[in-house]
Parts: sequence; structure tokens; C-alpha cells
Amino acid sequence: MDPYTRVRTRTMRTLRIAAAWALIGLFRALLEHNLLIHHGLNSSLLDRGTEELIAALLAGFFGGGVYIFLLRDKLRHVPYFAALSIVASMILLVVMITGALVPSIGDPMGGSFKDRLLSLPWLAEYLYWACLMASTMLIVRLSDQYGNDAFGYLIGRYHKPRQELRIFMFLDMRSSTSIAEELGHVRYFKLLNELFTDITDPILYSRGDIYQYVGDEISVSWPLRQGISRQRCIRCFLDIRAKLQRRGPYYKERYGIAPAFKAGFHYGEVTVGEVGLMKKERIFSGDVVNTAARIQDTCNEYGVDNLISKELLDLLQPLGKLKVRGIGSIALRGKRSTMSLWTLEPESPATAVHALDAS
Repeated sequence: MDPYTRVRTRTMRTLRIAAAWALIGLFRALLEHNLLIHHGLNSSLLDRGTEELIAALLAGFFGGGVYIFLLRDKLRHVPYFAALSIVASMILLVVMITGALVPSIGDPMGGSFKDRLLSLPWLAEYLYWACLMASTMLIVRLSDQYGNDAFGYLIGRYHKPRQELRIFMFLDMRSSTSIAEELGHVRYFKLLNELFTDITDPILYSRGDIYQYVGDEISVSWPLRQGISRQRCIRCFLDIRAKLQRRGPYYKERYGIAPAFKAGFHYGEVTVGEVGLMKKERIFSGDVVNTAARIQDTCNEYGVDNLISKELLDLLQPLGKLKVRGIGSIALRGKRSTMSLWTLEPESPATAVHALDAS
């Protein structure tokens, strides 16, 4: 993925965090205003709301930005409560410094730093910001768990089955059987874990949803309009290929191999819904899912690392200067009718996305 896309995606996340914190800050100002009025004290809702809004926006930009840009990747593999304790300690340090420099945060009447540090208003302020950060981290982790459509899970979008047009990309590691035999089960599992970690960001930045992991295979899905916009589904594969090439020396040194994936693309109508009472899971049902898997299986037969159905390729045009080659009308295993398949011509992974952008 290009640096611009990475920065833009993380900036948008930071803006959403700041906006959410601002709304919570306004709600807090309203509660404090009503509480003061209830006890017969003077309070200006406008002044209090403005103060809370500015504080929440600044904290959201700073705290959310630091977490999304600097800490999230480093804490991704750390258990939630361990990561929370690290961030809470950092917030404690920030609030202590702020309380030392700005007496009104710890105690409106002033007083020594020690008095402010041990005061209930200071403790309440710390707990408020710590809870905001804890909630933000939890939502970000849920988003990582359920993908770009985490909000759909929360609102029950797929509680009842629904029909959708979707693009599917089935990814499978090349020579996985021989690699597993060479490395052994434990090292092979570690390899897969690192590979799936490396390819996660290109999937998220392309707004793809990780449908499922099956052994060394990963299937990704996009709503049709979202997947063809800016050719996101193709960009996702090109970004994955480029990233694995950059990381090749690391994998070669650690595991003795340079891993590569092959991909099959197709689109069509599927039925989407949640199944199960315990550990609910969203599933896609339809011929397009099986066809995309079969297209990916056909890559080895033609010595290519990607195959795209003609129906999907037509929707993705224009592809700039990215070259494609027709494989022909193929009778896929288990299918009675033939399907026209195309492949992106091999070229430097580092320049493939630029070729896609070229007019």
C-alpha cells in the first residue's frame, strides 16, 4: 500500500476518535451543568460545553493519534488488559504533568501539587480519560477482530439473511505442503501467523473483510461497489505481493523460504447471514464463493499467481498501464459451463500499483 493511503486511513480513524470524544465531552458538560444547577450553584452551559469540547477534541487528536499512529501496531500482539495497563500508565504520567502545570485540573482552588495529586477531582479526571482510552482501544480491537464491517455486527445487520453482490478473493500460499513438511508444525504455524499479520493491513486499507482462515488459505470479501471503486480488490493483492517481496529477506533468514501467495477473484450474488447461537459467525452462501476458490486452484495449472474472471475484470476497467492477459475459456473443476479467465501480467511488485494508477 502507498504511504498516502496508510496515512489517510489512520488520520480518518483519529478524526473519528476525536469526534466521538467530543460528543462524550459535550454529554459530560451537560451532566455537570445539570448537577450544579440542581445544587443551586451557578453554571453556564455554553462555557462548560465549550471548555469540554476543546479539551475532548485536543485529547482525541493527541491521544487517538498517538495510539493509532504509534502504539497500535506495537501493542497489537499484547493481550488487551496488558496493553491497557501500558496506556493507562502513560495517561497517568500525562495527567500528572498536566495537573502539576495547570492547577485547575486538579483543584479549582489551587493548592500544592501533592494536594492536587491526592484529591478526588484529580482522581475523577484521570479515571475519565482512562475509561475513554480503554473504550477506544476496545473498539479498535473489535474492529480488528471483525474487520471493516464491525459496525454491521453491532447493529445486527446480518441477523436475518440478506442478498448482496460481493467480490471474493481467495488467497493461498504457494508450495504450502512442502514448506510445512520442511519446517514442522510449530515453525509452520509461526510462519502463517507472521504472514497473516503482514497481509492484514493491505486488506484493511483496501476496506476488505476477512471472511475466514482455512489452514494456509485466507478469503477476503468486498461489497461490489466498494471493491471495484479505485480497483481496491486488485490493489489489495498488489500491495500484499509488494509487501511480501519487501519482507522476503526476513522470511528467508528466519524460515529459509520466500513466501508467495496465489489469488483467485470472482464476484456475484451471495446470501449473507449469521449462524450459530454460541460463537456466532457470518457466512456467505452462493455459487460465487465456490467458483472463486476453484479459480484460485487453477493458478498452478497455468503457472500464474492470480486469475480473475472476465465478468469481474470488465467491472474493474480501466486498469491504467497494468497489463492483463487472457488465459482462455476454462472448464473449472465441478462446473459444467466454461469461464473466461484473465491474469495480471508479471511485473515488479513495487511498480504494479503505479501502473494501475497510470492513465
